[in-house]
Amino acid sequence: MPLSTRHLIRSGALAIAALAMAPLASQFALPAASAWAAARPVASLADIRRLAAEAYMWGLGPEFTWRFATYNTTISAPMNALTYGVSPAAWNNSATNAGDSSVIYINGFMDFSAGAELVLTVPPSRNQYYVVNYLDDFINTIGSIGTRTTPSDADTSYLLVGPGSRYAGQKTARIGGRVLPVMASDTNLNWMLIRILTSTLADGTSPDSTPSVYENVSKKFALNTLAEFRANGFKPVYPADYSNPPPTDEEIARAAPYKDTPAEAVRFLDQLGQSLVKSPIPRLNTALGGTPLRRLPAYVVPQYGARTLYLPPSFGQQQTLQRFAKIGLTAKGFKVPQGWGAPQLAALQQGYEDGQKALAAAIAGQAPDATTNYWTLLNDLIGTYPNTPEGYLVRSTIVLNGGSANIPLDAVYPSMTSYNGTDLLDGNSNYTITFTPAQLGAPLPVTGIYPPQVTDGEGKIRGFWSVTVYQPDASEVAAPFLTQAAVLNNAYSSAGSEVLSVDPTADTITVTAPDWGKLIASTPILFDGSAAAGCGLAPKSANGVYFVAADPVEGTGPGGVTTYTFPLSTQWKQEISADKVPIQYSGAAGATVDLTCNSGSNLDWGMLKPVSQLGSSELEDGKLVKNPDGSLTIFIGPTPPADAAKLPNWIPTPSTAYYDGIYGAGSDLSTTLQVILRSYYPTPGDQPPSMLPYVAGNLPESYIPPAIVPAGLCGSAPQGTGAAGVIANGC
Repeated sequence: MPLSTRHLIRSGALAIAALAMAPLASQFALPAASAWAAARPVASLADIRRLAAEAYMWGLGPEFTWRFATYNTTISAPMNALTYGVSPAAWNNSATNAGDSSVIYINGFMDFSAGAELVLTVPPSRNQYYVVNYLDDFINTIGSIGTRTTPSDADTSYLLVGPGSRYAGQKTARIGGRVLPVMASDTNLNWMLIRILTSTLADGTSPDSTPSVYENVSKKFALNTLAEFRANGFKPVYPADYSNPPPTDEEIARAAPYKDTPAEAVRFLDQLGQSLVKSPIPRLNTALGGTPLRRLPAYVVPQYGARTLYLPPSFGQQQTLQRFAKIGLTAKGFKVPQGWGAPQLAALQQGYEDGQKALAAAIAGQAPDATTNYWTLLNDLIGTYPNTPEGYLVRSTIVLNGGSANIPLDAVYPSMTSYNGTDLLDGNSNYTITFTPAQLGAPLPVTGIYPPQVTDGEGKIRGFWSVTVYQPDASEVAAPFLTQAAVLNNAYSSAGSEVLSVDPTADTITVTAPDWGKLIASTPILFDGSAAAGCGLAPKSANGVYFVAADPVEGTGPGGVTTYTFPLSTQWKQEISADKVPIQYSGAAGATVDLTCNSGSNLDWGMLKPVSQLGSSELEDGKLVKNPDGSLTIFIGPTPPADAAKLPNWIPTPSTAYYDGIYGAGSDLSTTLQVILRSYYPTPGDQPPSMLPYVAGNLPESYIPPAIVPAGLCGSAPQGTGAAGVIANGC
């Protein structure tokens, strides 16, 4: 999640000072043996508490990477393999933390500790936007492959190696007479997150639609061992099956302990220790360390603040780690110090909780103001982080707000939770955000125009921008969550396929495979046709929304076509978090729909595409409706715009009435919202207006996103408003 660097550091410093935490050391040399010895005397209870708080703030990044990798490789693809997403992020899939519903994802974790050498093959990127975000164990971005850095018209294969590889210090490797570009990591454990732009709300027949891009782009990515690649004539070996089978109950049980940050300090430090053993802090000469920046491949990301030489982004943390020897954490892992008893363990736990409180206070202490239209915008100190107390603070904040981030040259993520600095965005209220055409000669910073993006020679943007609505949830590490209310807008969906049959005894329908998305339990669908009412189904025109109520049963229909049979429900009840927010990718169906017909004749169905985001893809497809002056208004709220022609411009939100309709009157669920404006491949900062810093003009950014404007309340007043602010309209 984006934050304001200056506000975050200021509030974080205050929070840490309030807890009497000593400053974290930031050194760029390996400590001498005597320095290690000096750090080992028995610590007082006050020292233990202070150091435990610091260890949490410093160690959350590497602990998260190790834990997240363990969790995902248990329930999904194993280490050194890719998981291919078939659908955009949505309320009913896991995608990734703080998932972006403008793209489809490919996810993978690499482990080089046993000497693995891998080959990543990527498709052409010049005319299809994607970005391969390659992160090390400390969630520093170490590589960025794709449209911005490596525009290409042909498949390209990269040799991925760890810090101990014979190829780690090379920019290219000659193997078997072939030359491969090398992407060397500074740690053994790595995370790769690939974002591929699709027009996620387009029909399946569109060449830019999710199904088309999945078939023609996603499936062109491959990860092989070097041995496999060589044995196949230096060509990629693509998966025989790209699908991701659901995890078994046993796999879910094994993964469960790694889903969230541990509540116990000892367990957290043990997992952090395992991460450090797997991935020792890199040295100065690890990988391409010492290479002049001018000779660095375009896809290799240098350390934060690099000026002349490349240093491994995670180099320089050795003396910080040295501080924690007193509490049992070293490069060899974690062990409760000898002689410790209940008082020391209690101090360790208290300090761990102090660190969590300090980080929460830093996040809560953000103070965006009217100068940024109340958007928080982090366009510096992100993606790669300085090895300083400030850098560790921002790094840990990113973990709690999405897990990882691209560097600003690849993406910027302005975010808003309050439209005026006081009142929270609330799902009971209707809002608008209006983007205006650019005006030549406008003073800087420019406010409210369409997000400035890099364009090609024809004026088409190379990346994308989008507005996405979430619900924040401090109690869940995977939050913020996309909301189920996104199914309320059916403007991008149609019922164009005939139902094969209806079984009123079993209350099931049988259909063929859809041309968009994947049928699973929880998939939202809609119906149309003259027989809908006779079957007891509300058609699209009556805003009928149904959910696949159980895992579809695969069968074979006439002509050998694959069929799917399943019951329906009008509700999907998600699990509720400790913060009273429905948890993404959870829950079960409500009551099964009683079907009152025995034939699928004149009954059509289709997948319902949830509208969680709107942006440049929908604008380029001609789906969004502009205002007469060329501006664009996006509506965010529980009720659609009054002008029915602008229904495609609506992102629905969960109101109290909406949740009460699912969970019962008085459900008392949170309706707090978070809006993120993503900008991938933004205009560089030295070409204002831009979301990036304009150094020559001494501006932190030369573009400010438009304000989000309230348009009335629905059902109940959000925090900070009085009863007079409530408008009693239907939700």
